[in-house]
Amino acid sequence: MVIFLIIMSVAVVGINGWTLWDSYDRTLRATHDQAQNLSISLARQAEDTFLQVEITLTDIARELNGKSPANVPVEALSSVLRGRQAVLPQLRGLFIYDTEGNWVATSGTYIPARANNADREYFIWHRTHATQEIHIGRVIRSRSTGDLVIPVSMRLINTEGRFSGVVLATVSIDYFRQHYSYYVLSERSLLGLFMADSTVMYVRPFPDSVINTSLSTSPLFTHALKSSASGSDTWRSAMDNQVRIFGYARLNRYPLIVAAGYDKQDIQAQWRADNLLNVILSMAMLAALFLLGFFVLRQVRVSMKNHLEMTQLRDDLTTINHTLQALALVDGLTGLANRRQFDIFLEQSLQRSARNQEPVSLIMMDIDFFKRYNDAYGHVAGDECLKKVGEALLHLPHRQSDLIARYGGEEFAIVLPYTGIKDAAKFAQRAVEAVRAIGLRHGETEIAEKIVTISAGSYSCVVKGNAPDARTFKEQADQALYQAKHTGRNRAISSEG
Repeated sequence: MVIFLIIMSVAVVGINGWTLWDSYDRTLRATHDQAQNLSISLARQAEDTFLQVEITLTDIARELNGKSPANVPVEALSSVLRGRQAVLPQLRGLFIYDTEGNWVATSGTYIPARANNADREYFIWHRTHATQEIHIGRVIRSRSTGDLVIPVSMRLINTEGRFSGVVLATVSIDYFRQHYSYYVLSERSLLGLFMADSTVMYVRPFPDSVINTSLSTSPLFTHALKSSASGSDTWRSAMDNQVRIFGYARLNRYPLIVAAGYDKQDIQAQWRADNLLNVILSMAMLAALFLLGFFVLRQVRVSMKNHLEMTQLRDDLTTINHTLQALALVDGLTGLANRRQFDIFLEQSLQRSARNQEPVSLIMMDIDFFKRYNDAYGHVAGDECLKKVGEALLHLPHRQSDLIARYGGEEFAIVLPYTGIKDAAKFAQRAVEAVRAIGLRHGETEIAEKIVTISAGSYSCVVKGNAPDARTFKEQADQALYQAKHTGRNRAISSEG
């Protein structure tokens, strides 16, 4: 009996110890996944933020290239800049400088006397580099507002291709500060934006004094980024010597890095708190083994079995819930939003348009002669065709506020909040061109190129009063699609209400 109880005690200790270790290991692995996913989310947010700024600078530069900024009326320029700034919350200001660095125009209320920015790093860079790509500089303190901003600039050229000035957008550090504050994290957890050369741009929760310091000795730059553009690992932070589980991601389009770090001590403390009850129960079971003998042993076995079953049940339910959540809103074939998510999003967009008096647009698309494609190549090839069309649409430059969905069958739809007919028509045409660019062979189509194409119809309006019925809105877009298909297909038709 004594030997049996000792053996059972050792077994109970071993099993509970293994369960605790497995729980700890799964906690760490889950934190690694969470850190990497969070860093990828932050990277996409930063990418979208600077892409919007780049598009704005490109439009302004395109309007000014070939002209001397000094020869364009200041009020006209300033009005354009103020209009551009108003639609981008991340912008602190827009500025245009001549070849000497003198202020020509600003989105602000006035131009300071003798204002000159020829000494700024971005101005010197553009004066000495012929490229017209945007330049993202280190964080500076704005001379017009005193705020910390990220300078994003572009070179202006004259008709001879020579340097004629600089157009500058300043992205507020407070924009990232506010966005990062939305995440509920422990006090010692970290969210950061960095330049590719390891210069700090902003790191939560550290003070602004760390901005523009170098982290060249951090494992993030000495090891992690040299191995992969994104991932997760554990290392001691170069900023405060704390060990964290980091997720990191390099932006695809810009020389910037984002990182999310969960403090390992906080994770361990939370894990201990979550498992304290299990430890206490294990000690109680050991004491009961020697006091109650076989009866307690039987109870321990039942308890352990129930514990394992509950753990398995919890994991199974978690897996099922995740699967159901994905199936509820995502199309299983293309990975796009499904019809249910589309209907919900369109209804919300129409209500928002009615509330804010902002335009909203809907693009309905249909693969040309898709039934013939299915009949000729089979349903498996048809599914692959749908996937490739979905990928082409998903990779179109779009905002986080836009929704790209598979409407059903060979139909797709795009909802564009805050978008009027002009921009919706351009987006629809880009969608047609993107699918055509796939070059997927379609021998049964009536299109001359014998490739898979789509037809698109867009409808735009500013909702007046109560939101219109979503069905009516879709019917208008369908009518435009019908016109596109009956005027030759492989094209986009737009309409406005």
